[in-house]
Amino acid sequence: MELFYKVSRKELLDIRNEIFVKNGIPALEKNGFERSPFTVANYGRNNLKDFTYDLCRVNELSHLEKITTHISRGDRYIKIFLNIFELRPAIHSLGQLKKNEGMPFYLPPNSIAEMRLRSGDFKGMPLFNFTHHKLKSFYFKSGYRSSVKDLKNLIESDLTDIDHFIKRWHELHQPMITDWEGNAIHKGK
Repeated sequence: MELFYKVSRKELLDIRNEIFVKNGIPALEKNGFERSPFTVANYGRNNLKDFTYDLCRVNELSHLEKITTHISRGDRYIKIFLNIFELRPAIHSLGQLKKNEGMPFYLPPNSIAEMRLRSGDFKGMPLFNFTHHKLKSFYFKSGYRSSVKDLKNLIESDLTDIDHFIKRWHELHQPMITDWEGNAIHKGK
């Protein structure tokens, strides 16, 4: 008989994916985010047998707000990244980007301004930042259930209030100006 409650790595991966799919994606969709239109975008299980989700929206300033979420087997996190681009010529809907590859949006130098929610949105040392999108440690089944509930509530709350993180991103970064494929456009052009 084991004293402590154990959960397999596969179960930990599946429960984090379920939390994001059932709580995170609907919260983002309520805020106008949609599945990314790019041909290289992921939406579900990836080739590493983990999960990756790419969602986007376009705002009134022709900014592409891109959220990429990674759920990996080797840890307990739901890693959510935000990046924002100013598209030229101006764009009015994500549908205009359909069939674009979009690979440059995912690679440096475009990815340099990418901000991880709950860990990349502050300046200085993260000494007292204890809240993360992570399943906390547990020893008993009740602790596991509590950890799952806490992560579910935090994901739903943060992604319902995604505009708070977008505002914070703008305090730390400026949108890179790109064409619709993600190729940088220099301000002089």
